[in-house]
Amino acid sequence: MPLQHTHLMQTIDEPKRLPIRAASDWQDIVFVCVECLHRSDDDESASLRKWLKRELKSRGLKKRIRVVECSCLDLCPKRGVALARGSELATNERKKLRVHRSGDDPQALLDWLTNPPAA
Repeated sequence: MPLQHTHLMQTIDEPKRLPIRAASDWQDIVFVCVECLHRSDDDESASLRKWLKRELKSRGLKKRIRVVECSCLDLCPKRGVALARGSELATNERKKLRVHRSGDDPQALLDWLTNPPAA
């Protein structure tokens, strides 16, 4: 018999509740497409997320900027990794995604993350 989570189920008469807010230390989030990382044929792109996390930590910014893998961002660059920054996703800008191309200086990516996004 499957386990029933009756305490989690809502009845039809109950009002729907929104998820509760929770505190976090980070102020921005960067999504790194895991599909691009797996598809990448160069070691630099494949380890991009780990490198970013390590560099942010060494600058004391690990708790301010969260770097996470996400599923496909549906951009699929041929030679690069698709990225999205939370603070840019929240804008009305049409071009919300970024591509870190193979061979690009990863320091430029780090500069983009550690400096406030341009308006």
